Amino acid sequence: MVGGALLAQFFMVGFYSYSFSFLVLPLQEEFEASRTQIMYSMTASTLVSFLISPLAGVMVDRHSPRLLMAAGALVYGGGLLALSLLGGIWSFIALFAVAMAIANNFLGPLLINPVLARRFEASRGRALGIAALGQSIGGFLVPPLFVFLLEHFGWRVALQCFGAGVLFVLLPALLFSVRDIPASGAAVAGAPVANAPAPAPALGFGRILGSREYWLIGVPVGVLFCVISTVLANFSPYVLGNGFELADAGTLLMAAPVAGIIGKIGFGFAADRFSKKLLLLVAVALMFAGVCLLALLPTYWAIMAAIFCIGLASGATVPVWGALLPQVFGLQSFGRVMGAMMPLTTLLVTAGFAVSGFMHDATGSYVAMLALFAGMLALAGLLLAMLRLPAARSA
Repeated sequence: MVGGALLAQFFMVGFYSYSFSFLVLPLQEEFEASRTQIMYSMTASTLVSFLISPLAGVMVDRHSPRLLMAAGALVYGGGLLALSLLGGIWSFIALFAVAMAIANNFLGPLLINPVLARRFEASRGRALGIAALGQSIGGFLVPPLFVFLLEHFGWRVALQCFGAGVLFVLLPALLFSVRDIPASGAAVAGAPVANAPAPAPALGFGRILGSREYWLIGVPVGVLFCVISTVLANFSPYVLGNGFELADAGTLLMAAPVAGIIGKIGFGFAADRFSKKLLLLVAVALMFAGVCLLALLPTYWAIMAAIFCIGLASGATVPVWGALLPQVFGLQSFGRVMGAMMPLTTLLVTAGFAVSGFMHDATGSYVAMLALFAGMLALAGLLLAMLRLPAARSA
């Protein structure tokens, strides 16, 4: 199960989060589009995620994760193949939005975190951290391969190759490795799950949205995702704009997945032992430091240090967030809470994509955007400081 989740995030995050920025300039040239229009692809995909994630969260609590992940892989791989055949920017934006939104919901944390949380209890943070390694490994291995395909064969062939990989590698692996887990969180043979009392009833969306904890967790996590997603989507143009080559962008970007591996393993283990609130505050501080370095000191080694800090914070966020939500809301409601929280985080990510393209087109640089992100991260830290956690719970 953990292996299938790792591979799903390898394919999903390796392209969507880490490699999309290498498509920005080729798509601008191909479609004679502005930077803002290209960023509409990411904006639209997060908006569609906003609309479907509450329903997806309910489906995660009720239906087979094996079938949902297989459906996500089919849409993802088929969508990439179809994108490679399109001839206009607006059709590209529309198809990218739908395909990536569905794939993100069923191959990402909204499904993976609840399923693994039900499978593991004592080592929940560790399991989530190991599964999330797929994001960092994908971020390390996929971009160099994607850049190679772009430079030698063009963006259409690059998308076709990756789509084929999803359909002929990821899909069979998911069907073979993923097993259905009861929504009640019942133990599966061999799983390190402790004896627990009968689970509490699942919370309704009204009660979830009305809780103080929903906002004090959701907004900071959304800000973290907004910053990492927007920085990665704009990273290649940012590096090129500061006088470096495309190969430099690929090399510098590798710092993020390397740091992400460290963050996922280290913070995943720590989440089983230390305050999850404190660990999220550390992630915010690391992200803040990385953003400030990018804005104030765009030299090669400063950019490398900045991306390392941002990658470390990103790696920390996934397992700590996944371990925190069951403690606050209970396992029975995990899928619904993820589904309810995704629209909030999606709004923030969407705003980041839209604002980044607009600010760059208006100012010719990314400094204003990075200054805005620094302020948002400071606010996220203040909100997390207000969070009061209940005693650890398993149901």
